[in-house]
Formats: sequence, structure tokens, C-alpha cells
Amino acid sequence: MIPALVVGGLLVFLAGGTAGFAISRDRSEAVLEQQTELIAELQAGQRELIEAAGKPVVIDAEVRAALSATPPACVKALGGDPMSAQCLLQTCWAFGQSSAQRPDCDAAESAAITALNQKGSSDRFASE
Repeated sequence: MIPALVVGGLLVFLAGGTAGFAISRDRSEAVLEQQTELIAELQAGQRELIEAAGKPVVIDAEVRAALSATPPACVKALGGDPMSAQCLLQTCWAFGQSSAQRPDCDAAESAAITALNQKGSSDRFASE
């Protein structure tokens, strides 16, 4: 048992010495200089990103009006479909009103749930 510990300690000592020799002072300085330059570049990029994120987003009046009046599920540029059940449901929620000042969207909800169930079934069978 003791000889195994002595041999293990000797191997660890030799491995450390080899690693120290392989990473000589000259090579370490070069690596550290490159690392410092890389960190400086990363910090500059982060500063630019923070400055860009701090600027206000400007949306022209036409786009703002279209986005505020149209539910996202109806806008093709956002991945929506104006003829979908989801568009119908979101439009009902946004504009439909009943006598109690609440939307009465039961039919639209049923259509949207049916469409989602059909899509889920087709996706599940397509992946199998």
C-alpha cells in the first residue's frame, strides 16, 4: 500500500513538473496578452450592445396603428394566418362584446380548440 502511494505521489510530482515546463514563462506571457486583448474586445462589444439596447425603439405611425388594431394571430409577418381560428378568437376577444360588456366568444373558442387539437394530432403522427 505504501509503495503505491509513493509511486502515485511521484507520478503527480512529475506530472506537475512536466506541466510547469510545458507552460514556460514566455508562452504564458503570450497567452495572457492574447487573453487580455480578447477580454477587451468582448467588453467593447458588450458596451455597444448595452448602448443599442438603451435606445428607444421607433415605430412609424402606420405600423403602430396596424399592430394595435390587428391581433398578432392575424398578421402574416408575425407568423399568423388571417383566416385561422386563432385569428377569429383573438379578434373576438379584442372587439367582440355582449350585453355585459364582455366578449361572447364560445363559438370561436370551440373552433380554435378544434383546430389546435387537429394540428396536434397531425404533428404527433408526422413525428412517429
